[in-house]
Amino acid sequence: MFKSVIIASLVASAAAFAPASSTFGVRTASALSAEWEPAEGMKWEETDFESAINKLEKEAEDRLDAKIKELEANIAVLESHEKKKKNNNNDNNKK
Repeated sequence: MFKSVIIASLVASAAAFAPASSTFGVRTASALSAEWEPAEGMKWEETDFESAINKLEKEAEDRLDAKIKELEANIAVLESHEKKKKNNNNDNNKK
């Protein structure tokens, strides 16, 4: 009886490592190479995305340049205010 249990367990463990049948998971070549076509009555149109992207990129660069100029102007104004404030403090300290 003990020998039959050991033999049964050996057979079961060997079956776990046995290769699967060759048809498992295999698809036919015709199903893999099917060509896509638009639905009946529909028309496929190629869109030129590159020109649209270039246009958007140019517009974004222009907006960025304008924002940089605005921020630089704000910095210049703040610097002039700080100079005036510092000069006023120096004048008050001298008195």
